[in-house]
Amino acid sequence: MRGLQLLRFFFALLLQLAGCAALNLFDDWTLQEMPVRFVAAGVACGIAFLFAVAQWPTWLTPRGQAFLFWSVAFVLRLAVLPLEPGDDFWRYQWEGKVQQAGFNPYLHAPDDPALDSLRQDFPFWYKINHRDFRAIYPPGAELLFAQLSRITGDPLLYKLLFAAADLATAGVLLLLITPASRYAGAAWYAWNPLVVYCFAGGAHFDSLMILPMVAAIVFLVKYEGATDSGEKWRFALIAVTLLGTAISIKLIPLLLLPLCVFALRTRALTLVVSLAIPAALSLFYGWPRLPIWDSLGRFAYVTRLNDLFWWVIEETVWPNPRQKNYHYNVVIVIAVILVSLLFFRNWKRGMLWVLGSALILTPVFHPWYCTWILPLAAWRRAQPWQVLSVTLFAYFLFWNERLFALPWRSELWMRAIIIVPPLVAILLVFGRESRAEAPAVATR
Repeated sequence: MRGLQLLRFFFALLLQLAGCAALNLFDDWTLQEMPVRFVAAGVACGIAFLFAVAQWPTWLTPRGQAFLFWSVAFVLRLAVLPLEPGDDFWRYQWEGKVQQAGFNPYLHAPDDPALDSLRQDFPFWYKINHRDFRAIYPPGAELLFAQLSRITGDPLLYKLLFAAADLATAGVLLLLITPASRYAGAAWYAWNPLVVYCFAGGAHFDSLMILPMVAAIVFLVKYEGATDSGEKWRFALIAVTLLGTAISIKLIPLLLLPLCVFALRTRALTLVVSLAIPAALSLFYGWPRLPIWDSLGRFAYVTRLNDLFWWVIEETVWPNPRQKNYHYNVVIVIAVILVSLLFFRNWKRGMLWVLGSALILTPVFHPWYCTWILPLAAWRRAQPWQVLSVTLFAYFLFWNERLFALPWRSELWMRAIIIVPPLVAILLVFGRESRAEAPAVATR
């Protein structure tokens, strides 16, 4: 029996590795049918991943499991390094180049006439998205772009950095999961094809935010278990500093601050540090004298894409003909506060629900957004999010508008591909929990 399970495990693992490698064959999306093949390879790779991790060989020694875990994690990322980066990458490069030339990216959009000479020296300028918008990333990210642009314009350096942060997140995640299932649990994140693609392949920098965010959670757990007052203060300060670092790179961890208040309780005042760090870094760009956050507010009015929830509301009770997303952000803030209050006694579980609620309600849902919650999903064993990470590869069909006539608007069949499998997974989870509770009720 064990031999058969091992055979199934390695067969699925080989299929996943082959699927990741195959993505390199379909990354030229200027060719009409390439996105379809890319999506097919990504979904096939994801299905193999779900099966492989579910068949994890728990009978291996801890050293054997560690070797298996890390070797596969490294190989998967090496396999996608040659991929063409996503279009966000050119924005990172451009804003670093702008800073090196002495311009403030929060004041000058890529199509600003003042940057004409720079555009002539930047051959990939035409690949920059939203060229009429100034920088929308927090100052920590912009400072990083400036430093990287000093070194090289080669996407490989960026990919290696983002992949290294991603692997470090996997290492930190091992500290959160109980030793008995440590490597099997962390593999749900470290081996996830969407995670592998987004950072090592697509060169999205979100891994630099996820790493300190997950590390902050580790220290919040340590804080909860500490008994010495000095140790509690130390863990609290480390946690809020890491959280502030994450916020300065991308604002998403702001959503976790209400739950952090419940986690830290009498030492919640230390969360001021989490806000002070991005505020201090903003000084490099002229804040508060210059309105460097205005561009982020303006970006909230951008036409949305691939939402999971609001399309149902709009087609029934709340029409939104202009497809604007700004009023939905208010709903997200209210939902985050309410969910945080609901889980004030269990902040660990609440963090998954807070991020999950935000992702379900977000009016723009790019695949790399899903990576924000996947470490928590691995920690809390929330498998429907893993299923969604696989079906989200269908998002890349947007790059084949000529074939599918999709003018950045999801048709019902495409929404079904993305949403229905995770919904089925949720029903299966509830069914399994109900069956597990039934014997306990019968014995009372």
